[in-house]
Amino acid sequence: MAVETSSPRTPQTQAWLQTIYNRPAEFLGQTVAILNDEKIVLVAPTFRAAREGVARLGLPSGANVTYFHVPQSLPEVCILTLRVRSLKESLWLPLYSVELRGPQGAILQCQMLVDSGADISLISFTSGQELGLHRSDEEVLLTAQGVGGTVAYCLRRLELIIDRVPLHAAVAWCQDAAVDEMILGRKDVFDAFFIEFRQPEKQVAFTPTKTKQASA
Repeated sequence: MAVETSSPRTPQTQAWLQTIYNRPAEFLGQTVAILNDEKIVLVAPTFRAAREGVARLGLPSGANVTYFHVPQSLPEVCILTLRVRSLKESLWLPLYSVELRGPQGAILQCQMLVDSGADISLISFTSGQELGLHRSDEEVLLTAQGVGGTVAYCLRRLELIIDRVPLHAAVAWCQDAAVDEMILGRKDVFDAFFIEFRQPEKQVAFTPTKTKQASA
């Protein structure tokens, strides 16, 4: 997580993530279980131990539990979280329509998961190819930490259009063809928008920060 532990909480930062920022020594290298994207309910050394511990908590059926691996050092980039779906009822995921534009003008309409636990946005390998992205043999791959281990990516800067509002954002182009997630992370995107998760209505609201400030 590319953060400073002394940074104040902002409206875009989830409470559980701020807890990690404030007390990093308790969480570095651990896997945390988050209930309803709000609070940490368990800390364990591995994903398996966390999952087993959550099973013993007796949470209500259909509870939304997210498992997040905290890297050994905060400067590491984290992208992927693992969301466990209830088998008894459907789980709402905060997906949002985004238009991506490649360097040569290619356009891709897609649904992306809005994830405050991701440091940076992520696009799949196939999506990057459709946008005309290329990697030279000399380019060194970067790695990001996820629950299942590390994922290799190339850093790119793309134009994103959200609710007709264009912005340029840093994007991790995943180099693992087996990973098909499309994720909207915090870098650049959360600076351009105030984002409100409306769980009861199963909606996500994006308000441009410039519009909000102009009306204040």
